[in-house]
Amino acid sequence: MVRIPFNIYGPDEDDVAPLILSGDLGMAFAGNAVGALMVKEALAEVLVRMQAVPSFHDYSMEGIADFVFRAYRVISAELCATILEHGRTCIVFAGYCAIQKRLRAFRIETDHQNFCHKREVLVSDGQHEAFGSGASPQLNASIAGQGEQNIVQALLSVIDDPAIPGVGGNVQYGRFKGSNFQTLGVAKLSDDGVHYWRGPLDLNGPDFDQSDGLIPNFPLLNMIG
Repeated sequence: MVRIPFNIYGPDEDDVAPLILSGDLGMAFAGNAVGALMVKEALAEVLVRMQAVPSFHDYSMEGIADFVFRAYRVISAELCATILEHGRTCIVFAGYCAIQKRLRAFRIETDHQNFCHKREVLVSDGQHEAFGSGASPQLNASIAGQGEQNIVQALLSVIDDPAIPGVGGNVQYGRFKGSNFQTLGVAKLSDDGVHYWRGPLDLNGPDFDQSDGLIPNFPLLNMIG
């Protein structure tokens, strides 16, 4: 789960491109870790500087999703040619649509025939979209209509289930505040006390000793109680 900022600029005026729109995409990945990382890094590079002609180009979330899809297709083709099925990565991303004045989400993935697909998801309030090797009808049923804590607990049960291959690590979480996407750490109780995790990083572990140098300052999702 990552925050990827985007910027859309207009045509140059006196060698300066005016900023038309900026915001955040909240993006989640499923698939091979190497493939997912390469997709994320490549998208982050191109999304930071897009260009549009306001009276001609669509810069709604539909237009941004189309741009992401075209970039994803190129990246996916290169990955699948290099690392075969390990290049297949599914991404779900959301952002605030400046045209429709609401959050919109899209899902992009590569199938077993290496065809890429894009579709809008979460089109109604209260919908959920589970994807990846841990997704199942049972998981979808268990999170339907649930609140934040219950959804995260359901995801934890999938992560901790040894019968489900290909999942692991800590829950990664994020939420929108207006058009801004904020990632959160997770506070969990361990045998030696409370630990604050952001992905694989133990934010109050020995590598982030608070008495020595800079320390991380992440908002936390409380999973202690």
